[in-house]
Parts: sequence; C-alpha cells; structure tokens
Amino acid sequence: MPDLLSLESLENDRKFVEHQREKASKDRWGTTKMMWDQRLSEINERIEQIKTKPASRASVALIFDGLPVIGQGDIRLDFSTEALASYQRIVSAAMASQNAEAVAAKGKLKGEQKSKLYIRDIVRGSMGFILEELTAPQTDMFNTPLKIAVEQSTQLISNLSVASNDQFSATLEATSPRLVGALQKFTKVLRDAGATTKIVGDEHRVALGIEDISRLSERFSDVEVTEEEVFIDGVLLGILPDSHEFELQLPDNQGTIKGAVTDDLTSKYVTDQQFKERLLLKPVKAMIKYTRTFRKETLIKQQLSLENLEPLVENPLLGRF
Repeated sequence: MPDLLSLESLENDRKFVEHQREKASKDRWGTTKMMWDQRLSEINERIEQIKTKPASRASVALIFDGLPVIGQGDIRLDFSTEALASYQRIVSAAMASQNAEAVAAKGKLKGEQKSKLYIRDIVRGSMGFILEELTAPQTDMFNTPLKIAVEQSTQLISNLSVASNDQFSATLEATSPRLVGALQKFTKVLRDAGATTKIVGDEHRVALGIEDISRLSERFSDVEVTEEEVFIDGVLLGILPDSHEFELQLPDNQGTIKGAVTDDLTSKYVTDQQFKERLLLKPVKAMIKYTRTFRKETLIKQQLSLENLEPLVENPLLGRF
C-alpha cells in the first residue's frame, strides 16, 4: 500500500485508539486502558517505521468517483480498464523520459516492460485500485526508476491542475511530447466518463474534482503532438553511444544539428565497425524524426531523433561538402 495511504489509515486508527484509551481510563483495574496503550504503541511504531524507512519500490492508489462509480463497490468495467491503461501510459512515458533522451511520440518505448505496474489490491471503503511494482528478491536501498516515475507523474498532474495559463505552457515545454499525449488521453478518459479521481503515492498525492478535470481537458484540447520524418543530407560528426546523441553538419555552411538517436541505430553503430567507418565524418543521408508539441497552433517544444543513416551518393558536379 502507498505510504501516504498507510499513514492516513494509521492516523485515523490512532485517533480512534486515543479516544477509546481516554474512555478506558475510568476502568477500575486498568486492564482495558493497558490494552489500548499497547495498541497505540504499535500504531506509533508503525507510523515511525514508514516515516523513517519509506518504501523504495513503486506503489500508488488510483481512487475513482463520479458517474462510473456506484456506491463503494461497483465501477464500470470499460471505464476502469481505459483509465488504468491510460495511467500506465503516463508512467511509462515518464520513466522513458528520465534520462533526458528524446522519446518517440508513438511506438514502443525504451524499457517499457520495466515500467509495468500490477494491481495488488483494492482500496477499502472507496472504489480504487492499488498498483505496485513487482517485488524483487531483495529490497532496494534507493528508489527504483519506476517509483521515481510514479511520483514524478503524480507531481506533474498536480502542478498542471493548479497551473496558470502561462505555467501550463511552460510545464508542457519542459515535458516530453509522449508524456504530454499520455496526460491528454488520461484527462479525456476522466472527462468523457464524468469521473473524478484521487492519486495517492508514497510521497505525492493529487485530487482532481470535476472542475479540475474540466479545466485540464479544455487546456489539453488546444494541444497537439505531431511527428514528421525528414531526410537531410549532411556529414555525420559522430554518435555518442552513452548519451544516445548525434551531431550532423549541414551543407552550405548552415551549421550543425544535434539530437537523440534510436536504440537500434546506436547499437548498430557501436557493434558494426564497417557500418561506422562508412558513415563517420562522411556525407550521409539521415532520416530524422521531428516531434513537435503545439498549443493553440504555437510551437512550444521540438525534439529531434535520428532514426536511420546511409552513405550519401554525391553528384560530383555539385561539390556541396
């Protein structure tokens, strides 16, 4: 269970126990008070454990209310399936964005399998799901990348929900287009279904009422993420395997462009020496994917990704390089 949800439950238990303990003080023999004292000590110890040794693996509760929820135990299957799937896409995109590498707006994400969450339990007294990372054979000393992604996602949703119009645009500018698209989808699922939600993790939490969701949905309706593949001639100055970055010199003294490189291309560049020798510091034709985020038709973010390369067969009469 997420730490914040556990603490909330334990705090409620503590209030109840303290009240019962106060009533038990009138017990002539003191046995009832002793029982409540012991229970209070156990609760305080558990609270202290959570605060001093927070969980290192991802755990988050998604609690839903609104039109898709009937009472405290029934929820529409089509809504819950779509809502959980769209939330998973947010977390996967957030995890893929951790290394400051360009993330494709569509298609398979790097390390996607490692970003999977699993339904561990339901939230008692509400209609919600507890999602957790699979437990490893040994306990991690530091937060896992998936936990970091989950907490960053919750914080990002919280920031966007209270942001001013300018802050909203600034946040999108600092966010990968893939993650923007996932947030856009999640908000639309909630809005279309007339649902509200609370997201509670180990460190961050956010509550989205109907007004918050309506405002977010309206703002995201002005956002568009596009992809365009462009073929560019140039001289490959290099590919850095560790950072997955490339640099390409453009013809006619137009300068250079830099950006990310796909995993497959990086792998071939590193392992195939002949491939590297045919391209490095030589004229090439590069297939570059431009991923752009627009808001109200204004470009607010652009990222480049080198998808493929081949030697350029030059016309000797042009002498461009």
